[in-house]
Amino acid sequence: MAELDDVLARYPGAQTFAFGDTPGLIAELTALVRSGAKRATCTALADVEAGREPMPVIGRRDIALGPDGRPALVIETKELVRTTWAGMTEEMALAEGEDDTLESWKTGHRRYYERQGIFAEDMTLIWERFDVVEAF
Repeated sequence: MAELDDVLARYPGAQTFAFGDTPGLIAELTALVRSGAKRATCTALADVEAGREPMPVIGRRDIALGPDGRPALVIETKELVRTTWAGMTEEMALAEGEDDTLESWKTGHRRYYERQGIFAEDMTLIWERFDVVEAF
């Protein structure tokens, strides 16, 4: 098993984050990334501004933590698009690999951001396309 300090040493400047906010969701989303189904994600600008999530940066390699808090994956950001929850396109939503339609993406992400207490239809999202560099 990879230790966080070792992975951070191999990827200087990497930020850590988790796909999701509960152990079950983190496990589910990490599995989608591992399978190749999920190659995009989005981050709420409100979470970045509050210091809860790192701002993605094109070319930076970041460490996705698993539900146990240990390194699960290293990803490299390839593309960023600033949008809103209401402005999410079907192409971007489906690239996240979690849903079959834009409407189901909106339903699930609305619930997620409501749990965080930050949902608004005009909330700013940073949509990110990434590649997996290493899996543990």
